[in-house]
Amino acid sequence: MHHIKKLAEQMEDEINSAMHYAEKYIEYKAKGNTAYATKFKAMSEDELRHALFFHEIAVKEIEEVSKVYTAPAEMLEKWEHEHKEYIERVALVKQILSM
Repeated sequence: MHHIKKLAEQMEDEINSAMHYAEKYIEYKAKGNTAYATKFKAMSEDELRHALFFHEIAVKEIEEVSKVYTAPAEMLEKWEHEHKEYIERVALVKQILSM
């Protein structure tokens, strides 16, 4: 399960970067610098793809592990929290990028 924890941390790192670049996108778009805004938007979208990749791995790993191991409730609650936060933060970044 340490592996799942590391994947969740990687997801969080990628989403944090996506948010940072999304904020830069808005900043440069507001300044009228479309070249920089476009680049920051693309960088944010790349980070979202990275986060999705780690999320997909984590989901598959959890499915595989659950076939042979019943995780403690606390561990499952932690993943559910990470999963919910992932969904909410990705939605927020996408909302910012749609502006």
